[in-house]
Amino acid sequence: MEIEKSVVEFATEAALRYRAIARVRHDNEVPESFLRSHVASRLHDRFDCPVHVDRLFAAMAIDLGGPVTADLVTALGGYRADIAIYRDDRPFAVIELKVFDEVAPLPAIGVKLDKAKILARVAPLQLFVGAMICPIVLSLEARIERLHDAVGGNMFVGERQPSRDGRWHWCFACASIR
Repeated sequence: MEIEKSVVEFATEAALRYRAIARVRHDNEVPESFLRSHVASRLHDRFDCPVHVDRLFAAMAIDLGGPVTADLVTALGGYRADIAIYRDDRPFAVIELKVFDEVAPLPAIGVKLDKAKILARVAPLQLFVGAMICPIVLSLEARIERLHDAVGGNMFVGERQPSRDGRWHWCFACASIR
């Protein structure tokens, strides 16, 4: 749970920081690129290990030392992990971050998770999904529950944060994917 808690803490910090520096109207306007960079930097500070942003899955396959075949490279395509945490020059964790504010019942991260799961067949790799959960159509609690049901029981949910205008609340959650 250490990575999940850290992702939630740092992503919340990033969203609040972006709200302050950009003075956005809605908190969910934080760019995912800002989230990725801030979270990666803070993970490096906390765990004192290499952390990559937008790391190619194919490059990670090479770093894992497994057989890199044409089929594997084709399957991974040009997709990138939002964040890759390394230990001993090898990736051991991949984190996908998403602002979950669309009307869709679940965040659109399926393709990238599929690529990470392909990579996890090459060598052991922990997979995590972090999401800024916003109440669109459903309540915040209902969306948290829906995400929890989709990813399984290992999900850490952060403190509810009031929006800039105080009219709604959001939070971050992070789950390990098996």
